[in-house]
Parts: sequence; C-alpha cells; structure tokens
Amino acid sequence: MIVDQIFIEVSDFPEAARLTRRLGQTRTVAVVGDDPYVVTAAFEESGDLAVLLREVESWVEDESLFAVRFLLDDRIYVLEAGEANWDTHPWREPVEADESPQAA
Repeated sequence: MIVDQIFIEVSDFPEAARLTRRLGQTRTVAVVGDDPYVVTAAFEESGDLAVLLREVESWVEDESLFAVRFLLDDRIYVLEAGEANWDTHPWREPVEADESPQAA
C-alpha cells in the first residue's frame, strides 16, 4: 500500500482547523506552518484521491472560499467550488441606508 499526501493552503487558522476536523474523520491529517496554514491529508490510491478532492471541494463551497490552492506531486493546482461572495470581503465597508457614498 502506497500512501501519498496532498497539501492544501488555507488563509487562516479557524478555516484550517475546520478542514482538519472534517477530513480527520476518515484519514490522517495535520496543520503545518502558519500564515498561510497548510493542511496535509494522506490518501492511499487514485480513487481515494478523488474522494479526498471531492470532500475538499465541498468544504470550499461550504466555507464560501471560492477556491484554494493545493500541492500534489510537486505541482500547484487550484480547486474552485461554489461562487465568490463579494459582499463579505474585508475591504468592503458597509454603507448606512441613509448615507450615499458621496456624503463622506
């Protein structure tokens, strides 16, 4: 049995912890490094890799992340899922209902 690993880049620790808990139910996982955090997960064969990637894809959509990068076989890939939620980005400031953008 050959065991391989995938490395998934996650921008903050709470997200990395949630992914680790989710994947850790069925496989060996760990968080390594910080900023960005990297979640590493083991898989045993190509069919298991497909299951793992579908689970990560589902997590990306559930977290509304739109995409994550991952390293596999010394190559970097991007896994996209769901749609970007542009209203939740940290640089966007809320506008009061009675204020117009020109009022400032």
